[in-house]
Amino acid sequence: MYNKILVPTMGEYINQLIDHTRNLIDGRNVEIIAVYVVDDSVPFLTPSNVKEEMIEELKLKGGYFLDKFEKLIDLKNNPNISLKKVLKKGKPDEVIVSLAKEKDVEMIILGTGKSIIDKHLLGSVSEKVVHHAPCDIFLVRTINKE
Repeated sequence: MYNKILVPTMGEYINQLIDHTRNLIDGRNVEIIAVYVVDDSVPFLTPSNVKEEMIEELKLKGGYFLDKFEKLIDLKNNPNISLKKVLKKGKPDEVIVSLAKEKDVEMIILGTGKSIIDKHLLGSVSEKVVHHAPCDIFLVRTINKE
C-alpha cells in the first residue's frame, strides 16, 4: 500500500508516532524517512550570535531525536524497514511538504501535538501540511497524557 513514508518528529510524542507507524506498515517492506526540522525563525530583534547558538542547539536536539527514533523503530528486529534520517532547517510545514515532494513520499505520518490555545496563537504545522502535501496524511492525535 504505502512503500515510502515520511515521519516528521519534534521529539515530543515520538512513542505515539512510532506505534502508529508500526501499526500502519504491519510488517510490509517500507522506507521510512524520519525528519527533524530545525525551525530557524526567531523574533525579529534577536542578535545574530544568539540566533546561531539557538540553531546549533536545535540541531543537536534534532540529531538526538532522530537517533532515538532509529532506536525505537528497532531496525534489528524489523528488517522490513529501511530508515533514512534527515535534519533540515527552515519552516517546519514548508520543509515537510517540500521533502515529501522531493522524495516522492506516499504517506506522511504526522502528530497534531499542540493545545487548542497554541494552535490558535501560533498556527498549526499539521494543518498547513494537510492542505499542501502531495500525498496522503495520517494524523496521529498526540496528546500529553499527564
